[in-house]
Amino acid sequence: MNIEFFLSATIAIFVMADPFGNIPIFLSLTNFMSGTERRYVITKASVVAGIILIVFALIGKEFMDILAVSINSLRIAGGILLLIIAFDMLMGKETRAKKTDSSPPEVDEEYGSVAITPMATPLIAGPGAMTVTMVYMNEAIGFDKIFILAAIVLAILVSWIILVNCDFLFSIFRKDGTRVLTKVMGIILAAIATEMVIGGLSGAFPALLG
Repeated sequence: MNIEFFLSATIAIFVMADPFGNIPIFLSLTNFMSGTERRYVITKASVVAGIILIVFALIGKEFMDILAVSINSLRIAGGILLLIIAFDMLMGKETRAKKTDSSPPEVDEEYGSVAITPMATPLIAGPGAMTVTMVYMNEAIGFDKIFILAAIVLAILVSWIILVNCDFLFSIFRKDGTRVLTKVMGIILAAIATEMVIGGLSGAFPALLG
């Protein structure tokens, strides 16, 4: 098992899930719920997001093959997408991959629908997270693919722990604190995105390696 590869995948997926940045949005979406109801909705959203990412990891390559899209093209496109998202995170804007109407739903709306949209997707499992899982899964060899699935589970689990305690964490960090954490994750994401673009260009144009 390549520990560095596993950790890189886990961190990338975790950063794309952006639990700290989602805390204010989740609190807004669930402000009419009790603590128990909020935990139920966040748990359901996390489970659904994990399933979405696992499905994309398992069949993403086959889907790309049907569209005749190479892994190098996916790396480059994914890296550019992540760079845009990282830039938005650093500039304090709402990321393009996660734009959604954060207005709270009607009280009589089923909690399950809120958990799936917008909480599970596009907030947790957005286009960026889907792209990351597909890229890492296609770079994995042999049994390392199992560890990429484990990386998805671990990243979502850590995100769930953070989000399920959003009331407590928000009382500590407040709005400014969550913004700072989001910017730090944006820097990390930008570095990961740059590596993805470099890897894609090197694979597509071997002459660049000299």
